[in-house]
Amino acid sequence: MAIKETMKPIQIIGQPGCGKTTLIVEIIKQLLKKNIKVGTIKHSAHDHELDKPGKDSYLHRTAGAAPVSMITKNMAAIYLPNKKDLSPQTLLEKYYTGVDFVLIEGWISGPYEKIEVWRNECGRPPLFYEIKNVKAFVHDGQCNPTDIGFAKKNCITLFKRSDLLQIADYLMKIVV
Repeated sequence: MAIKETMKPIQIIGQPGCGKTTLIVEIIKQLLKKNIKVGTIKHSAHDHELDKPGKDSYLHRTAGAAPVSMITKNMAAIYLPNKKDLSPQTLLEKYYTGVDFVLIEGWISGPYEKIEVWRNECGRPPLFYEIKNVKAFVHDGQCNPTDIGFAKKNCITLFKRSDLLQIADYLMKIVV
């Protein structure tokens, strides 16, 4: 199954603590104002429990049931065991067909266009030197000239973190 042509996955990448989640939340709000349907995927390279130990769904799952679903008045969740064939790509194809954008936080090795978020206080260089497919760079205004020069030379669009409306407009242009 392929991803619907109108749905656009965009990866939001960056060093830990650089503001990826905050930017995603603000982008979602801007896109929703424009009647754009947005989904998200949070990809983590770390292994941690998603469910609450001791809760019914956790007990069902640890007893061996798969998948395990939990449905409440306002929400639903499906817990799937992570197998080799389960990836963000698989989730996109199965669950995100009704949206215009999917903002994927992380999954640095993923195949989609990326927006890097960077802050000087993280104390690490931008990822765009090593990571392919970075199309935009959102920074705190404290970049060194070498980073800015590299971005411009490689056709990476530059945004200051405060340019939220311009970032949302940039994403809108990608979809059209």
